[in-house]
Amino acid sequence: MTATAPPPGAPEGEQLPLSVLERCFTGVIPAVIATASADGTPNVTYLSRCHAVDDERLALSNQFFSKTARNLAENPRASMLIIDPVTHDEYRLDLAYERTERRGELFDRLAADVVAIAAMTGMQDVFRLRAADIYRVTSLVATPINPDAPPPPEGGRPGPGTVAVGEMCSRIARCPDLESLVATLVDGLDRVLGYHHVHLLLAAEDGRSLYTMASRGFDAESVGAEVTMGDGVIGMAAQRGEPMRVGNLGQMSKYSRTVQRSWEDHGGEGAAPAVPMPGLPGAHSRVAVPAFALGQLVGVLSADSRDRVAFGPADEAALSVVASLFASAYETLRAEERAADPVLPGSAAPGGVAPDGRAPVRVRHFAADGSTFLDGEYLIKGVAGRILWALLGELHRDGRVDFTNKELRLDPTLDMPGFKDNLESRLILLKRRLDEREAAIRMTRTGRGRFRLDVERPVRLDPVVDA
Repeated sequence: MTATAPPPGAPEGEQLPLSVLERCFTGVIPAVIATASADGTPNVTYLSRCHAVDDERLALSNQFFSKTARNLAENPRASMLIIDPVTHDEYRLDLAYERTERRGELFDRLAADVVAIAAMTGMQDVFRLRAADIYRVTSLVATPINPDAPPPPEGGRPGPGTVAVGEMCSRIARCPDLESLVATLVDGLDRVLGYHHVHLLLAAEDGRSLYTMASRGFDAESVGAEVTMGDGVIGMAAQRGEPMRVGNLGQMSKYSRTVQRSWEDHGGEGAAPAVPMPGLPGAHSRVAVPAFALGQLVGVLSADSRDRVAFGPADEAALSVVASLFASAYETLRAEERAADPVLPGSAAPGGVAPDGRAPVRVRHFAADGSTFLDGEYLIKGVAGRILWALLGELHRDGRVDFTNKELRLDPTLDMPGFKDNLESRLILLKRRLDEREAAIRMTRTGRGRFRLDVERPVRLDPVVDA
């Protein structure tokens, strides 16, 4: 391979390894590949992603390259244009096709990229990698730099250092209960590690989805939002049990929508509607890491940024350390709270509901899915919605305001899934949603495995059985 006009900082005239162009391989700006048939008819198409195999070879994902594949069978030469997403410098490469791989580590690496793109529109079951085509780079030429071009923006943020990660681990280790653990995690990700837009999602009891337990830097409505396993970058990180990092969310979404339209135009059934995924408006970068404890998925940590290619391997490693420590602390504290479940009955509030003359809070509950509304505004659904409905039922019937986790766990109307229930996290989620909405109904922790309902106004229950 020969190289000319190297990028700034590279020694003049020295042959460049492909690793110098690492930013070009993030897929922020699609590359362009050109091939020609035996009679010289050209074909030009865009590439969503390419990978450096070593200092002399590239791997390109083969999904819909029917014309490219035919041309290469007749003429195994290609040209490629690739652009640095930060400096916008352009590079032209001459390629010689060498082989195709349909299994192995390299194939799996490209397949993960393809699945991530497909998951943006829920097409991961139909949009699959056919093969990884390997090319040898015979020439790498940097095009002349425009002297009038504005200076390039600065590159992505550096990853957190070991001192910051150590401080974060220390804070997590000092948490005495689950509520403080969740609050400490999202606060530390922001203030200590510098991730200003983060989500903590926990795995649902049925193993088919994740729900947002806490967030920082997003719309308040993101708490309680759900992500189906396998959907989007977060869902894929959970399903595969591996960190996922993208620096071109906007480009991936456009590419995925284009592929979906093409699929439907050719007779494929429309994919399921895209599942709303909590995220930062205008975000270009996202990193998501799974949190495991004792071999079980506890949840996922994710961070967003509006910068392109904002996250690197250092971010992935730092978040993985924090996620692992969080998951272990979460399981330990949850086990302690279960072991300390008191069995004493709860107490009743004098007079039951708040005895003033203010208008009551109308609580509408749909039995079908647990959706619960306060004064006509959606609050929460699922297990957390059923928990609130059960508590308010006790309040309405007996005037009780003090409760224990254990009596909830034994309540058959909640349909808790035995030993795998996430009752404690559901209670925290419910509390955060009530606080977030500044509701007239709040929850206060009164001890390990105990809590109290604080009701500022009378409550009127409005059940909807057949939703």
